[in-house]
Amino acid sequence: MPRCAVVFNPIKVSDTFRETLQSRLTEQGWSDTIWLETTEDDPGHTMTAHALSAGVNRVIGAGGDGTVRVVAHELANSGIPMGIVAAGTANLLARNLELPMAEAEAIEVALGQQIRAIDLIQLTVDDRDPEHFAVMAGMGMDAVIMDEVDPGLKAKIGSAAYFLTIGKAMGRLPMKLHIRMDEHHRHRRRAMICVIGNVGVLAGNITLMPDAKPDDGVLDVYVASPHRLTHWIRVFVRLLLRRRHSEDQVDQWRGRRVEVVLEEEDNYQLDGDVAGTCRRLVAEIAPGALQVCVGGPAETVGAQMGEDKGTAAPIRVADQPHSEGEVA
Repeated sequence: MPRCAVVFNPIKVSDTFRETLQSRLTEQGWSDTIWLETTEDDPGHTMTAHALSAGVNRVIGAGGDGTVRVVAHELANSGIPMGIVAAGTANLLARNLELPMAEAEAIEVALGQQIRAIDLIQLTVDDRDPEHFAVMAGMGMDAVIMDEVDPGLKAKIGSAAYFLTIGKAMGRLPMKLHIRMDEHHRHRRRAMICVIGNVGVLAGNITLMPDAKPDDGVLDVYVASPHRLTHWIRVFVRLLLRRRHSEDQVDQWRGRRVEVVLEEEDNYQLDGDVAGTCRRLVAEIAPGALQVCVGGPAETVGAQMGEDKGTAAPIRVADQPHSEGEVA
């Protein structure tokens, strides 16, 4: 009998979440489900590691972007499929993968048998241990907006709360940084925003990097260095129309590895959560590192599971060829 572990944030999910999910697990033949609540001190690291050590066939991450990112990090390169029940404000990975936002529909997808292999990005910050993220890491205005947004307001009005913090972020001085893509020469910028992305859509459904795909085998880097009003206007026009302009003071590069060195320590964010401060970031693509449930029928799950380790049979797994790194 297949086993499932559920790593969930009890503050984010609905009051009926556990009852609803358990009912569907029972109906579909899953047994001995492991329920693991995240805590304020641990957003899911220990819980997901416990699930893996228990030899489960699937791990469902239910909560906000922080919970989803941590579960994805722990599942990286494990081969164990991850189901996502997005219960946060932005729900960045779920939106970029076009997963349903409604809890009942998300549960059906999380238990389904259509699995997609997506990339993760491994990030090393200064001399700390590497960690993975699935959506974006950012510095400058990006991190300020995430840090300054009011949690109460975010709970009331959702993603719109991020836009109310733009005024505070606009007042900060540019960051002086050096960027090197793969083995190419370094670029020096006085930037307001620096984002490293695995996908391209931000909170509020703003497309920052139109070419970014979750399974293309490369990471995308977006650096905006506007210093005058006309620059800012061009940056916003670029976002709205998704058209590049040679004079909008925006750089976009693609590759397999990027190193960012700041002249002064600053905050950085991972998938929408401020993670700390840094002077140096090294990001490397991890192609196909995470198996994600993206849909498909779930009625025959018991018959579809393997017998040895219990991993899901490859009913429909995306296996797109990864492109070679590109640098603009």
